[in-house]
Amino acid sequence: MADIIPLSVTSIKIVEPELTVTLQNASKHFEAFMTDRNAVDQLAESKNLLTDVAGVLKMLEIPGGLLLAQEMLLLLDDIIEQPQRTADFALSALSQAFVAMPCYLEYVLDREQAIPALTLTFINEVRSARRQPVIFETQISPYVVKEPVELAGEQEPASDLPALIKRLRQMYQIGLIGLIRDDNLQLKLQLMHRAMQRLSAASGSMPIRAQWLLTEAVLEALLSQDLQLNFTRKRTLALVDGLLRQFEQSNAAADLVADHKLLTELAYLVKLSRCTHAASAEVVKRLGLADLAISDQFLQRERHIMQGPNAETVLVMVVALREELALCKEQLEVAAQDNSGSVDFANMAGVFQRTSDVLSVIGLTSPSRVLRSMQETVQAWVGESSYDKEQLLAVADDLLYVESALNKLNRFDLNFTAQHEDEGSKRALMSQSQLNEAESIVIQEAQAGIAQAKKEINSFVESNYDKTHIESVLESLNSVRGGVAILGYKRAATVLAKCVEFINASMQEQIDEKRAEEILETMADALISLEYYLSEIELHGEAPDNALQIAEQSLAALGFSV
Repeated sequence: MADIIPLSVTSIKIVEPELTVTLQNASKHFEAFMTDRNAVDQLAESKNLLTDVAGVLKMLEIPGGLLLAQEMLLLLDDIIEQPQRTADFALSALSQAFVAMPCYLEYVLDREQAIPALTLTFINEVRSARRQPVIFETQISPYVVKEPVELAGEQEPASDLPALIKRLRQMYQIGLIGLIRDDNLQLKLQLMHRAMQRLSAASGSMPIRAQWLLTEAVLEALLSQDLQLNFTRKRTLALVDGLLRQFEQSNAAADLVADHKLLTELAYLVKLSRCTHAASAEVVKRLGLADLAISDQFLQRERHIMQGPNAETVLVMVVALREELALCKEQLEVAAQDNSGSVDFANMAGVFQRTSDVLSVIGLTSPSRVLRSMQETVQAWVGESSYDKEQLLAVADDLLYVESALNKLNRFDLNFTAQHEDEGSKRALMSQSQLNEAESIVIQEAQAGIAQAKKEINSFVESNYDKTHIESVLESLNSVRGGVAILGYKRAATVLAKCVEFINASMQEQIDEKRAEEILETMADALISLEYYLSEIELHGEAPDNALQIAEQSLAALGFSV
């Protein structure tokens, strides 16, 4: 599996409603078992429904989602065999997986990409409940580190290493136990880092130094927050303790070598973190680690989007906020023309504060801060007989920026973490928002043109194939072609041009019933394809490459290849 897998979501959209309902029902049956541990029939029904989900995910080829569903099914089998002896951790892991699955599927649909790493924590929690080893991140995001991993130092090992290893292992274990319990994480990470730092230095020229230095680098990245701590990474750090035990029991054997898979996993985490501190820098330089297309910061952002408010909730919220802000904009226009104090600034300040709070919750921190500043400015005008016109214009300008940020969400660009702190990027966002609005108007006109063309085709049939109606179809399609050409959608414009060319050629002939049916079939295919294409652009700002294939293939069959 790759880090990021682009997907065509056309087929996913078709089955998504039924898939969502099936998942919800599976979750409800599982919850019923949670309430009554004797209701094994509920668990069996949950398993049957989840089996259907896994089958669909396999057909759709959604990596990450399929693996999670398969692990959930295996755990459900274990629980069905011994329902009364099921540990709370197993039920908790399944509960979280049932919550994560629909979030991931919606993420895939909205972002049109799959990132298997986003499901790995949930997968490994389910596997741990089954007492299975964790799946490394490098198993779903392949990464190669050449063997042997040579990170030995030049100096001789410390003379007191056998005695030192006992103290350092104890220090590492204390930190690890606290880490697993989520107890005072920063302090526990410091303990573990200190142990690895000292052990790395004391191991000197021993080959095993590679293990301690890589672990030190990972802990360094966790401490600097370049790497996020999660269930999988806790388990990876726990595996290091097993090697520490071997090192201690062998009395610091000079020939002890770490497992290459574990070393590769740690090296991958170092590179993923992009940490530049001492141990990380040495590891990257000496091993010549290959660059990654993604970073852990990127994964954190995508995970926040996946686990944040779903798209439907966001869009409903955006509509409500835009309506309130539109009223504020009208009030600002009134205030710009009338300085008599007739505008309700107290209400406006309240709207700005509420909107700021909402945007802060979903991660739009920059617009949230702008609104907070606007609220403070407007609040100062409450009860005053006059206000500064320059400040009024500044508030109006900031309001346009906030509206632009909301418009970006409304187009399903759900990147909550994108910031626009400087004036240049704010202006760019506002300009892009205005362009998007203009494009939306042209797309709506194009859709209206296609609807008109469909009406004219119906009239053509009802009039016993009167050519005058075909002429009207030509006018409508030429209008649509002009609109999409202006927007730069050359492929769609070419398809429409070929449709017009075909109709023109057909009009030179005598149109009998057979020829009329041929024209109608071709136009129906083309219009269906174009309707889908334009609806995708209106919704997402772009359309998949294969959206126009039906029209192109139909035209090609008639001798009018695009």
